[in-house]
Parts: sequence; C-alpha cells; structure tokens
Amino acid sequence: MPASTSPSTGADRLVFIPADAGGARKLVSDGGSDVQGFAVTPELRSILDLGRGGEEEAERAAMVIGSVWGLARFGRRLVLVAQVPDSQLGDNYEVDNGGVTIARLEPSRITAWFADEDDRVSAAAAGQIAGMIIDDAWNDVSVQSLLAEHEMSWHDITEELPDPGSDPTRS
Repeated sequence: MPASTSPSTGADRLVFIPADAGGARKLVSDGGSDVQGFAVTPELRSILDLGRGGEEEAERAAMVIGSVWGLARFGRRLVLVAQVPDSQLGDNYEVDNGGVTIARLEPSRITAWFADEDDRVSAAAAGQIAGMIIDDAWNDVSVQSLLAEHEMSWHDITEELPDPGSDPTRS
C-alpha cells in the first residue's frame, strides 16, 4: 500500500537502508520485502523545519538517522542507498523520523552504501545505545560525539561490502 508520507508523483525516492553486513549482502543479491528504510518525508521535513526546500540537507538527515537506527540495532553504521518507487513505500512506526517500509526492494535499485571506515570509531556508542529507540539513541552523548567527529564514507555499489564475519556480536 502506498504511504501517506509519499507524494503522489510516481517518482523514485532516495531511501537509506540500515543493515548489518550479512543483511546488506542479502539485500544486494536477493532484495527483500518489508524492508526498514529512512527517506525524506513531510514529517521529517517538519521536524527539520525545511519546508519544501533543502533537499540535500533533508537527504543527509535521513541517512544519518538511518545510521543511528542501525547502530542501535546492529552495532555498526552501514547504510545502503536505493532509488525506490514511491509506490513501493509504505507507512512505518518511525514515520516522524523519516521511517518508511519498502514493500519490495529490488537489488537493482541499490546504488551505493555508506559505512564507517573503521567500526572501532562507533563501537563505544553502539554499546551505549544497543536496543534503544531512535529518539533516545539520538540524544545519547556518545552518539552526538560520534556524529560530530566521524563522517561515514561513501562507496559505489560495485565496491565490496564488509564481510558478515565483521558484524558485531549482539547479546
């Protein structure tokens, strides 16, 4: 079902998909259904007070929010980037933070990925926020320090994703 957060343009939207290395590799090879993602939504624009402008700033915010969501769930910042048709985007419990559900993600839609060059820079923050909801994780001092001090690196989809054996062990 199309999202109420999607404009009815029939266009593609940039969606940022947090994953661990194993999940990222599976999505790149096989795609997936009901995939958690983050995109520019009217709700996110409202929170950021952007109105209809500031597309690049809004997309960067969606990517960073997705990275923090992934850090809390998977213990690392690894975010796939996909061009997804609005018709494949549905409502999501994280709607206020730009959360969307991708009904069906085709592997060919994934164009790039972002990750920390060295996961050790985010390990302390990951330990602090493990299992937190995004709003609490976002406000954590260790997360704010991480975001201020360490940008993620962009990678073309043709570059090899991290090895699943490098995924942090979550208890």
